[in-house]
Amino acid sequence: MEDKRLVLVGGGGHCKSVLDTILCLGTFNEIVITDQTSLIGSTIMGCKVVGNDDILPYLYYRGIKNAFITVGSIKSTRLRCRLYELIKSIGFNLPNIIDPTAAVSESAKLGKGIFIGKNAVINCCAEIGDLAIINTGSVVEHECTIGALTHLSVNATICGQSSVGANSFIGAGATIIQGIQIGSHAVIGAGSVVLEDVGSNKTVYGVVKSK
Repeated sequence: MEDKRLVLVGGGGHCKSVLDTILCLGTFNEIVITDQTSLIGSTIMGCKVVGNDDILPYLYYRGIKNAFITVGSIKSTRLRCRLYELIKSIGFNLPNIIDPTAAVSESAKLGKGIFIGKNAVINCCAEIGDLAIINTGSVVEHECTIGALTHLSVNATICGQSSVGANSFIGAGATIIQGIQIGSHAVIGAGSVVLEDVGSNKTVYGVVKSK
């Protein structure tokens, strides 16, 4: 029988965005949250914080087989990476959480543990890596590739046949024009317009083009 229970790992602002989508979907009938010890016993949008991350093996043993990482990644993906390894080692399933208002092409290829927020668009033949965050209103156009653990912030636009490497961050309202390659661990500032390739471990802002 399919497990209808879920643990959310992390109880901050990103958790609330994800939880709002989960509650709209109605897929899970029991949702609990892990967060810092000081928040144990509190509730977030009606769901209880039952412990810190040390309780995850117990929750799995108790029968909760689904987990979703609800820690954001604006500054770094290191914590999300660590939690991913922990969750995998315990044996949890990592479902995708896709808001009912999002438009996802049937030809798109999705990894696992992905969040696709309100009014986001994943167009035909796009590929989204594990644990990517595609936030509110973001657009991933045809034949784009988004790497694992990469975060597209609100209203980011990735035009057709572009790629973004793993562990990167695309700021709110940024636009990557067609055919551009963004490396891994890159940061594209909010509102930027990227007209040329950006290498790995680079941080860029504004209009990015050759002189």
